[in-house]
Amino acid sequence: MVKYSRTKVIAFDIDEALSFEGESGPYLQYAVVRAQNILQKLRDRDGVDDGALTAGLASEPPRALLDDEHADRLWSLVLEAARLDDVVDTAIRSLEFAVLAKFSFGLAQSFNALYHAAPILAEDRQDVRLWRAAAILYVRRQLTTALAVMGIDVPVRM
Repeated sequence: MVKYSRTKVIAFDIDEALSFEGESGPYLQYAVVRAQNILQKLRDRDGVDDGALTAGLASEPPRALLDDEHADRLWSLVLEAARLDDVVDTAIRSLEFAVLAKFSFGLAQSFNALYHAAPILAEDRQDVRLWRAAAILYVRRQLTTALAVMGIDVPVRM
């Protein structure tokens, strides 16, 4: 319901609201669960938990991404996720909570596009894998926060 602006007439469609595609809560939840699953697989396979992941960035400078063809998309995703506080502020000030829903949908789309183009688990280079995983960790946190602001819980699995 938050995807609609205050001035729109709403025709509620339960199938649309529960869809895993398009602007829906389940689509956003699925993006967060997908990020959680990627990070869990890294933990299981490489023994890298969230804390070790962020601590490891200190020893892996971002120049590792200079020759990664997906680096621009990765940084764009991180920069977009960093806009969350401003988007929430705009939504509150304007009383247009659709702003937050649309931001979240765009962030989830960008995450899913990057995941398909540059899978983390299949990346051979450990330094690039670490930076991609750290970006996904951040995006997961931002999406989880956005969902919480909208009153949407994140399930453990979908």
